[in-house]
Amino acid sequence: MEGALRGFAGPIDAERLEPAPLPRAATGDAQIVVVQAQVVENVGHVLGNLFQRLYHLIDLAGVADAEAGTELERSTRQLEDFLQLVMDYFSPLALALQYVPSAEVVQSLGRQMSDTVGCSVKIDARLSSESRVLVDPARLARGFALLAARLRPDAGHHEGLDLRLLGQAAGPSLTVTAILPQHLLLPRSTEAEIQWAVAEKLLETHGGSVHEKSTVSGEVLWEIALPLQP
Repeated sequence: MEGALRGFAGPIDAERLEPAPLPRAATGDAQIVVVQAQVVENVGHVLGNLFQRLYHLIDLAGVADAEAGTELERSTRQLEDFLQLVMDYFSPLALALQYVPSAEVVQSLGRQMSDTVGCSVKIDARLSSESRVLVDPARLARGFALLAARLRPDAGHHEGLDLRLLGQAAGPSLTVTAILPQHLLLPRSTEAEIQWAVAEKLLETHGGSVHEKSTVSGEVLWEIALPLQP
């Protein structure tokens, strides 16, 4: 997972930890669904076995028709990725919490965006070395990757882009704001909405939030907040 978020673990006082709030409803028609972790684990095991068999059959099909085999493999991987997204949305989350410097969180999001778009990201984060958050690095990296998936891949290799990240510790929260040109975002789709919902769930499980806003000048803002730790 995200290497930049590793290696910054500190001692955690278990008595000071409070359960993160449940993800808030994205719309007014949300319902509470009881999900058993063991059932989700069993579903994942069954799907894993099925995909293993599918890829074996794809290899066999590719021997007879390489082009058809390649297309079948591509479509199967898309299906596998989408099912993983669905599993992430419905699965209960167990967090492996670590203390992480706030600056590293901002840099982590910047790297995810840079890797996707193919250009550098300007980071303006005046954060003290004592500023930190309590997060699961792997879960947070997954959320940032899903946000970055909303961006056009390799767009920075074809045109000049000005991508900026602002980070500040204000009051009880670390706030990270990504400033994006409108044309950099991929067209809205059902899959993109689910990606956003999973990213939102991952951040809210940490007690944080993510919002998308449009500016008068036509830019898009992603505003991410995570609670600071004393």
